[in-house]
Amino acid sequence: MPFKNPHPLYSVWQGMLRRCDNPNFKQFADYGGRGISVCPQWKRDFAAFVSDMGPRPAGHMIDRIDNDGNYTPENCRWATRAESQSNRRITQWIERDGVRYLLAALAKETGLKPDTIKARAAKGLTLAEIKSPQRTWNLAGLALGGRASGEARHRQETCPAGHRLTDRNTFYDKGNWRRCIRCRDAKG
Repeated sequence: MPFKNPHPLYSVWQGMLRRCDNPNFKQFADYGGRGISVCPQWKRDFAAFVSDMGPRPAGHMIDRIDNDGNYTPENCRWATRAESQSNRRITQWIERDGVRYLLAALAKETGLKPDTIKARAAKGLTLAEIKSPQRTWNLAGLALGGRASGEARHRQETCPAGHRLTDRNTFYDKGNWRRCIRCRDAKG
């Protein structure tokens, strides 16, 4: 390297250019390969980049506000790792009453699984219902008000041998499973 003490933003600027302009760079497909570019004034002039971005706060990295937008003064900021992680293409959001909520943040706050939160949001529940630790049930959708019918009902009322399970014809084994007395007696 020609300088003993390079500018602290020089490696940030070089990385930005590599991601967008070098097809051999490992992350090129995620940047230049999908049309992300560096604005002409930054591409030509490192000093313009430094002037527009200002000093980098400790623990921050360059981040594009619009993930599909280019590296321009209007679209770039210094962000913490957490802010940058929440601004990725794969980041999932839940929207309620015109406000977007980060799915991962809701999961961390509530202790619920992200899939649970997504399923509740898909049902159209309110934010309070989505965040509730209580399980939600949809009994209206069950046939016969939640009672089994057809084949499932037959399995509940008979043993595998086809004997009708009544109070007189059943017992509970050590594992608390309901068993048929006729089948037990037939086995000897």
